[in-house]
Amino acid sequence: MSNKSVLPINLESLIELSARLNETHDFEFILNSALLSLMGKLRVFSGCVLIPDMEKKRFDILICKGKHSFYKAEFKEILEFRIVENNSDDSFFYDNGVRYFSPIVFQNELIALICLGKRLVSHELTKTELQYANLVSSITANALQNAKNHLTLLDTKNKVEQRNLMLSSLFEISRDFSMLLSRNQITKMLSYRLMGQLMVSKFAVYLDDKDYGYQPLLNRFDKDIGSEFFDSIDIDSIRFVRDMELTDTYAEMMDAMGIELISPMINQGLIKGFLLIGHKMSGELVTNENLSFAEALGNTALFALENERLFLEELEKKRMESEMNLALDIQKRLLPKSAPIIEGYDIAGMTVPSRHVGGDYYDYIKLPSGETLFVIADVSGKGMPASLIMANLQAALKVLCPLGLSLNQLIINLNNLVFQNTSADKFVTLFCGILNPEEHTFHYINAGHNPPFLINKDGKFNTLSEGGLILGIVDYEYPYEDMTIVLSEGDLILMYTDGVTEAKSKDDDEYGEIRLENFVVNNRNLRASELTDAIYNDLQHFFTGAIQSDDITLTVLKRM
Repeated sequence: MSNKSVLPINLESLIELSARLNETHDFEFILNSALLSLMGKLRVFSGCVLIPDMEKKRFDILICKGKHSFYKAEFKEILEFRIVENNSDDSFFYDNGVRYFSPIVFQNELIALICLGKRLVSHELTKTELQYANLVSSITANALQNAKNHLTLLDTKNKVEQRNLMLSSLFEISRDFSMLLSRNQITKMLSYRLMGQLMVSKFAVYLDDKDYGYQPLLNRFDKDIGSEFFDSIDIDSIRFVRDMELTDTYAEMMDAMGIELISPMINQGLIKGFLLIGHKMSGELVTNENLSFAEALGNTALFALENERLFLEELEKKRMESEMNLALDIQKRLLPKSAPIIEGYDIAGMTVPSRHVGGDYYDYIKLPSGETLFVIADVSGKGMPASLIMANLQAALKVLCPLGLSLNQLIINLNNLVFQNTSADKFVTLFCGILNPEEHTFHYINAGHNPPFLINKDGKFNTLSEGGLILGIVDYEYPYEDMTIVLSEGDLILMYTDGVTEAKSKDDDEYGEIRLENFVVNNRNLRASELTDAIYNDLQHFFTGAIQSDDITLTVLKRM
């Protein structure tokens, strides 16, 4: 038969083969069709398709038609159709019945190798048959590349869809978590998502407790892991346990418990806990998308837990503020509403607590004798504990003063009360004096308090320091000294607590006694209420930009 009669038949067959190969994306079908086409047109007894394994430098058999005694063969880079020679280079293939190599090559890369056996006819391949074989190889290579491109695009599309699904799921999860303010609800939601999205039944969450280390919030593994394990690892992103550098003991423990992943739970750049995840229930391998999802899920849950903690702290803060405001209102009622009106005297007092309620106390108590007791005190500490001691001290004075006790006996009773009802670290400094407006005398005892200032109309300065120990230190009748002074016209007594002299500026400088003394001497002609206001305004100017660290209390007694 002439070439003119064979060629149209070959072209028709090639067109049909090309159409058939490009209709599918099944690699094995394409290669099987190419093999059968070559075996039919070249009229050979047997054939096989080998796939190169470049890593192992060998061929693996994919398809086999006829008898072949080999399953694997050493790799040979064959890039064009050729006859298998009976020589040392081709002996393995020749001995196994292979007579022709028809490589499937794309862009000079061997994709597959079609091996053909003996022909039914004895003559050599014609030029037309050789051309046919090369065209089949080219058509097959293009079909395989098209299939590969299609599968790559399909894989990319699937990955994009999976990522979009993951992002959509994370958005939905984040929204759901943001509506939960119960720790129990958050852990339940996290459990549902881990089981539903990752298909795992074993997992745990350990959160950092500053006092006790890492403690389990939930744990579905068979045993507790222990805080020491988390202190021993150093990771900043989700990791497979098999890729971590662990001691043999911890590696065996992780394997026995079935822990596959460990993900740090991070908030504002700080690791606040760890999410531990076991193997999938289906036995499938964990994908990169699974890793990203688990890491994002753990951090989202941590964010919700932090919000829950902050919400509870805010509730507690508001509750405390409410209680403190109530306590402040009660304390204000315990302090004098106004200064007493005593003929010939100008009196004023004020107190400003540093923490809503404070431990400073001042009062004016009318005695059965017609005299008036002036008292100013400072309880150690600040806030609610100090205010409670102050309230007890005020209550005790209200009970003791009507009994007509001497000033010395009054102080001894107060000392016993403070000693018996407070801990060793609590004490009270107190100054009290009795004003006799008829005789213009002031009888006082200073129990460890800041000595009040005595300033006459000419600016002469003195302090009232006679007395003894602070209250609450000893449990026996300490011999307090008392002193009586006579007040002349224009004499002024300033009683104050250490919150005045120890007030600090933003540069950490103290206001100090000298500044207070000079200020009072220079403003001694002001009325009592004007003087207390002026001192407080000077204090505010002094610690502008700083925080008031202690209670401030002032009382002024001035003979007109």
